[in-house]
Amino acid sequence: MRLVIEDAAGTRSSVPFTGDEITVGRAAEGVTFRLADRNVSRQHARFALSGGAVFVEDLGSLTGTLVNGERISGKRRLRAGDLVQIGDYDLAITADEEGAPGEPSPPPLPLPGPPSPAMAPAAPAYAVPAPLPPVAPAAPRRSRTARNVVVAGLLALALGAAAGWAAGRATDPAAGAPTPSAAR
Repeated sequence: MRLVIEDAAGTRSSVPFTGDEITVGRAAEGVTFRLADRNVSRQHARFALSGGAVFVEDLGSLTGTLVNGERISGKRRLRAGDLVQIGDYDLAITADEEGAPGEPSPPPLPLPGPPSPAMAPAAPAYAVPAPLPPVAPAAPRRSRTARNVVVAGLLALALGAAAGWAAGRATDPAAGAPTPSAAR
């Protein structure tokens, strides 16, 4: 079994299961394969080989791990044709014979969605996927810090308005406050 990893530029890498697991993440140490993307946590996900099946587990990452477009929690068993997305990377599991040393590069990653007949376990090769249509970028999410700055600014504005109202009330002769000329 091998883990095939494709980055946003289309560059593919193949990582064989030399042990029982492969850990991926942004950290320079402590991971089997480094995914150098800011949307990837230091130790993002673990791929575990158990009884001939491969499981993926999100390791508490901030951006999450998607299997076929669905964010997972806990362990999820991977099947032929499943597409795992971590940051800007697409990952898939292939059998060893598909990544033989004579082959120049790993096979193309499957498209998200239900497995096609070309991706069934009995089929030794994958069909060449059609190019995906461009996707509009999502609106950027505000960070917690930015949200806190906005809340603090609104709170300061409200307190300033209250202080201004109180000062105006205290110096307004019509409000019943004594004036310096009336005190004589």
